[in-house]
Amino acid sequence: MKFNLMKRCALLGAAALLLAACFGKEDYKSEYTTQILIRFEPDYDYQWDQFNHDFFDDGKDTVSFHANFSIGPVYHFAKLDDDGGFQGGIALARGRDTVATPDRKPSRFAVYDKNYGNKKTKAYAVFHDTTAVLMPEHSIQVYIPNVASSCKASVMCVHNVQAAVQAAVHGVGLEGGAFQAGDHLTLTVIGIRNSAETGRKEVKLIDGTQYVSEWKEVDLTPLGMVDAIDLRLTSSRPDFPLYCCLDDMGYVYNEIYQ
Repeated sequence: MKFNLMKRCALLGAAALLLAACFGKEDYKSEYTTQILIRFEPDYDYQWDQFNHDFFDDGKDTVSFHANFSIGPVYHFAKLDDDGGFQGGIALARGRDTVATPDRKPSRFAVYDKNYGNKKTKAYAVFHDTTAVLMPEHSIQVYIPNVASSCKASVMCVHNVQAAVQAAVHGVGLEGGAFQAGDHLTLTVIGIRNSAETGRKEVKLIDGTQYVSEWKEVDLTPLGMVDAIDLRLTSSRPDFPLYCCLDDMGYVYNEIYQ
């Protein structure tokens, strides 16, 4: 399988482990283990001008995104309409961070910044959950070459989009106004292997009046060995924008050939 390298994949560790053992004239086993960190880089040629754009009211193009892409053995899926418009799933994104004042046009693809709008994040991914369309079978899928090989999820960084903070803090776009105690926006990360759930991790992105205001690292080791990852966003408010930002996704990938 030829992987579509739409983004840079950082292979971490002092060295990958390569083992070979001979058990006879015909038996041979090779094992290759590496840590994969998917970090979204802004200086790679994404051909952004071909894809969708999200605008602020100041007329400046601040976010552009691309959907259905792979990085090495890791595939990220999105639902597109007939015109290629993003409807749900994971999309590659870039653009400046922005504040969440009530008078600002909401962006569901810009990273929230608690101080002021800037360009420090550069590139990342956006996940959108919805029941309005049929979503992809899995949010993320890992190519596993054979039954002996495996992949273990290790880490993911998450953040809020600007529109989510505007909605929760200032009530922008919400019929019931700003969040109260008990209201929430929750991201659930579910590990899948051989079509069965291996574990899950919940992250409260917004909890009442408290919310994630900078990139937050999430330990995914409780998911164990996976060949797919499902993402779910839920909220106590039915009209809440179900979007969040993702970056720095880590995996331990183990290929075995015998």
